[in-house]
Amino acid sequence: MSRSDYLVVGAGASAMAFVDTMFHETDATFTLIDRRPAAGGHWNDSYPFVQLHQPASCYGVASLPLGSGRIEDSGYNEGLPSLASGPAVVAHFHQALRETMLPSGRVRFIPMAEHLGDGDYVSLLSGERGHVEAATMVDATLLQTSIPLTHRRSFEVAAGVACVPPNDLPRQAPSSTHITVLGAGKTGFDCVSWLLANGAPPERISWVVPRDPWVFNRAGAPSTLELFEASASLLIAQSEAIVAAASLEDMALRCEAAGVWMRLDPDIPASMYHAANVSVVEMEHARRVRNVIRLGRVTAIHPDELILERGSVPVVPNTLFVDCTASALDGNVGVRAPVFEPGRIALQMIRQYQPTFSAALIGHLEATMGDGDEKQAMAQPVPMSDTIEDYARGRITSTLNEGRWAASPEVASWVAACRLNVTAAWSTIPENDVAKRALLARLRELGPAVVQRLTELVEVSAPLA
Repeated sequence: MSRSDYLVVGAGASAMAFVDTMFHETDATFTLIDRRPAAGGHWNDSYPFVQLHQPASCYGVASLPLGSGRIEDSGYNEGLPSLASGPAVVAHFHQALRETMLPSGRVRFIPMAEHLGDGDYVSLLSGERGHVEAATMVDATLLQTSIPLTHRRSFEVAAGVACVPPNDLPRQAPSSTHITVLGAGKTGFDCVSWLLANGAPPERISWVVPRDPWVFNRAGAPSTLELFEASASLLIAQSEAIVAAASLEDMALRCEAAGVWMRLDPDIPASMYHAANVSVVEMEHARRVRNVIRLGRVTAIHPDELILERGSVPVVPNTLFVDCTASALDGNVGVRAPVFEPGRIALQMIRQYQPTFSAALIGHLEATMGDGDEKQAMAQPVPMSDTIEDYARGRITSTLNEGRWAASPEVASWVAACRLNVTAAWSTIPENDVAKRALLARLRELGPAVVQRLTELVEVSAPLA
C-alpha cells in the first residue's frame, strides 16, 4: 500500500493539467493510474498526421509552452497560428511528467493499470494488485474520448474488406484504387484534408456523412494579439447573430452568414455541433469531394456493397475504408456531475471546449479555496455538445462561470495570467490601442445579451435542466 494526498484516475490531458497546477501551487503528493503506458491519454494512440485544432497556446499544462506560435505562410492554415502536431503534444505531456513531476518525488505514476475503485488497482500486465490510500480521489475519466485506433466498431466488416483506422491511411492509401472515409467529425475532416493535401484526386474519394456538421471558422479562435482584430471581429459577429436569432436554427444560419460557422454544403441542413474547427481554405478543399454519401450510419461493409441505415451503394473494387466513426464524445454529452464533493473531484470542462484550461483552473480552486458554495459555483460543469442546442446550453453555463471568476479578484488575476487561458492576450492590449480596445468593449457589452437570448432560445426548444 502507498499513500498520496490525491489519487488521480487517468493521466490524460485534463489529469496532467490539473496535477501540473496543483504541483506548482501546493506541496501535495499525487499518484496517477492509467491504462496506457505513458501520460497524455489518447494522444499516445493518435494517427500520424493528427494536429491540435485549437491554438496550442491554450492547451496542455500551464507550466510548459506548447507550439511555436508562428503564423503559417502556406497550406490550409495559411495566415493562422501553426497547429501543434500530435507528436509535439505527446512530447509536451511526457516532458511534464518525466522531467518535472516524477523527479520531485511528490508524483508517482502507475502505468498499464486498471483502477478498480476505492484506491484498489490491478496491473494489466502482471495481474498484481495494489492499493493507494488517498484523502481525495480525482476522476479524470469523465472526459475520456473514443478514438479510431482503439474503439469497438458498431458495424460488420466482411472478410476481404480493407477497413482501417486513420493510423494506417498513409501506408495503405497509395495501393488503393478508391478511398472511402467513414464519418464527418474532426477525424473525418482530417483524413479528407490529408488525402487532398497529398495529391489524391477528389474523384478517388467518397465520404460517408451520417449527419452534416456545423464547424467553427478557426480564424475566430482567440490566440495572439497579432490576430486579435480578425478573431474579435468574428466573435462579435457570432454574438450579434445569437442576439438577433429567432430560433436556434436561425442562430446557426446567421452565424454561417457572418462567416463564423460553416458546413459542407449550404444546401444541406446541418444538425451536429461537436466544436470542430477548420480554416476557410480547408473547408473549400473539402467541398471538392463530390461523392458524399448521406444515407445514415454504416451498418455493414461487403466486398461489393456498402450498407447504411437508409440504403446502400456499390463498392469500387480495391476500396480502402477509413474508419473515423469513433465518437470523441464517448457518451459525455449531458454528463454533469458535481466537480467538487467530499473526498472526490470530477474533472470536467468549466469553460466551453477548453478541457485543459478547465482542469488547471479546477486545480487552482482546489489549491486556494476551502470547501464551500463559492468554490462549487465557480466550477459548474459544461458538458460536451452534440447539437446546436447543446452548444447553446454550454455557452450559457460557460459564460456564467466566467462572470463568477471575474467577480473574484484573485481568481480573475490567475485566469488572466494562465498560459492556457484562450483570451490571455486580451489583457495585454495597450491602453492607447483604440481600435482593439473598442472591439474588446463591444465583445464584453454583448456578453449579457448573448446569455439572455440563448436562455430564451433553449427554453423555447426544451426546459432548462
